[in-house]
Amino acid sequence: MKKVMIITAIIGCMTFTGQAQDKNILFSQYMFNGLTLNPAYAGSHEVFSAGLLSRYQWLGFEGAPKDYALNLHGPGKNTRTGWGANMMYGTSGLRSTFSLFANYAYRLPLGPGTLSMGLKAGMASANQQIDESIASDPLYSENASDYILPNFGIGFYYNTKRLFAGFSVPLILGYKSSSNGSTTINHDFAMYTYYLTAGVHLHAGEKWKITPSLLALYESSSGAVLDGTLNVLYRELFGVGLSYRTSGALIAMLNYRMGYQTTVGLAYDFGIYDYRIGDINWYNRSSFEIAIQVDLGFKVNRTNPIVF
Repeated sequence: MKKVMIITAIIGCMTFTGQAQDKNILFSQYMFNGLTLNPAYAGSHEVFSAGLLSRYQWLGFEGAPKDYALNLHGPGKNTRTGWGANMMYGTSGLRSTFSLFANYAYRLPLGPGTLSMGLKAGMASANQQIDESIASDPLYSENASDYILPNFGIGFYYNTKRLFAGFSVPLILGYKSSSNGSTTINHDFAMYTYYLTAGVHLHAGEKWKITPSLLALYESSSGAVLDGTLNVLYRELFGVGLSYRTSGALIAMLNYRMGYQTTVGLAYDFGIYDYRIGDINWYNRSSFEIAIQVDLGFKVNRTNPIVF
C-alpha cells in the first residue's frame, strides 16, 4: 500500500501542482492513436475506423500507471467532413482519470493531398479512492482533488499518399487545484501541450515500405520530448519498428495486418541511460503496449491505413 500511495502522490504532483492540463499520455504507438492527439485526424482513413490501445507503464511496480484509449472516426456524408469520438481511462495508484471527447474535422483539397482543420469538445474527470490509513498524509490529501470539467482541443493535419504532418493542442483548458481540495478551470497559454507529427512513406521495390516519422511534444514547464521512429512494412502485412525517445527510452514495435481490415500492434519501451538523472531508467521507463485497429470498408487495392 505504501508503494501505491507513493505512486499516487507522484502522479498527483505532476498533474495537479499549481495549474495543469489533464494528464497527457504519450503512447509509443501513436500511429494507432492519431485522433487522441489531433482532432483533425478524424476521417483521414476514408472509411470507418476503430482503434483500441492499452499501455502498462513502470512494469514491476504495484499501482503503476495503466492507460486505455478507444478511438472511433470516419468520413461524413459530405466528403469534406470527418467525425469521431475518443475515450480514455487511466489508473495510477489510487487515482483514476476518464475523458470523453467528440471530434469534428473540415477537410479541404490542397495540392496532391488534404488539409484538415479539427475541433474537439468533451469532458475530463478524476477520482481519488480514499484509504483511511493514508488519508491524513499531507502529500496524499493535497493531491486528492476530484473533478468533472469540460475541455477543448484544436488541430491541423495534412496528408498525401506519401507524407503526413500534423500540429495540435489536444487540451486547451487547464485545471487548477486549490488548498481546500477543489479543482477549477484556469486557462493559461503557458500550460499548453503542443504536438507535432510528421512522416514520409518511402517505397523500396514492390514489397517494402519504409516510414521514418517524428512525434514532438512540448510543454513550457518540462521542455520537449521527441520520438524518432523508423517503421519497415513488408507486403503491406507485417511491420517492425524502432523508436528513440529523448526522455530515456528505446522502443521496439511489431504490427501485423490480419486480412484487409484488422491490424494488431505491440510495443515495448526499454529504459536506457537518461542524462538528466545519470542512470538507466529501467523501472520508470519500461512499458508495454498492445493496439488493435479495425478499418471497415477497407479496399483490397488500398494501402495500409496506418499513416499517422
